[in-house]
Amino acid sequence: MKSGSDLTLLTYGPMVRTCVEAALAASEEGRHVEVVDLRSLSPLDEHTIIESVTRTGRAVVVHEAVKNLGLGAEIAARVQEKCFFSLEAPVLRVTGYDLPYPPSHLEQGYLPDLDRVLDAVDRALAY
Repeated sequence: MKSGSDLTLLTYGPMVRTCVEAALAASEEGRHVEVVDLRSLSPLDEHTIIESVTRTGRAVVVHEAVKNLGLGAEIAARVQEKCFFSLEAPVLRVTGYDLPYPPSHLEQGYLPDLDRVLDAVDRALAY
């Protein structure tokens, strides 16, 4: 977990590295982004999620799976329900595209990358 005060990135697995890189890039612009590594998905560590998002007021969920019906949708829904009065922007999601998972040589174009995560950070902070 990397602490910050402006926005929370909620992620797990290989996307943790991408989110930490995004937080470091954002810090060069004076933005303090917190990264929460959701090491347990079942049960989901709601306490840590709620505490972080309540403090920062903004959340972006990042994962490799598709956007529709993915775990990120469940996390975003729980954040919306539990942190509604603390939110200063809608909960955003950065995910894989709603397509079948591609062959390995096309994987990099499918997975969320630094630019896509930073775009979501910018959009949430501009709200």
